[in-house]
Amino acid sequence: MMRKSRRWGAPACVIMAVLILTACTAGSAAQATDLYEQAREVNRTFKETVAEVQRHIFDGEWRVRNYGDMPDPCDDGYEYYLTRATPEEFTFDEQGPQRMQELEGWLVENGWVVAPSPTYGEGIDNIIIMAGKPDAFVSRLDIDLLPGVAAEGTVDVLAIRATSTCQPGDANELIIELYPGFPVTPADQSHIPERESPDTPRWFGLTEDGQPRPL
Repeated sequence: MMRKSRRWGAPACVIMAVLILTACTAGSAAQATDLYEQAREVNRTFKETVAEVQRHIFDGEWRVRNYGDMPDPCDDGYEYYLTRATPEEFTFDEQGPQRMQELEGWLVENGWVVAPSPTYGEGIDNIIIMAGKPDAFVSRLDIDLLPGVAAEGTVDVLAIRATSTCQPGDANELIIELYPGFPVTPADQSHIPERESPDTPRWFGLTEDGQPRPL
């Protein structure tokens, strides 16, 4: 008597599909974790390098205009951008041009590549230093000073703008890792300080339950 063979085809396909889906999900989660950790290290080095410059200029609290943790798309991946400004009471005591010249020398001594300073026409008094330190993930650093004149009742206004090097990875995927629920839920940046010193502990996104994650 011939025995009927059991039909394993359909159940086997279902099991295989489940295994493949599980493997793909695990792989995607691992890739997302790797992207986050790599981006976190880049952000940490980028901000610490810029903070060294801030500390050399002024070790008090700077105004935070762009925190620098939200990745922007660039040619081959993502990049960070941050801006800081000195407080209203900050002053070089009318020694701004000399201090900027000293700062340029300090940057060169500390491994920065300094570009020729731009020149402006009459009526524009800004003094700008442009530099970069790609090995520390800083593609461009602009230090912009508008010197104050006590006799005219004006004060020094100094701002730092920094852009990181372009890093491999998808900016949108990274934002989702930084701010769970995005883009359905807008990124909650209520934890971002209005002011911070160069030594203030920094944050890098939120946990699943909405708590700030230390950088």
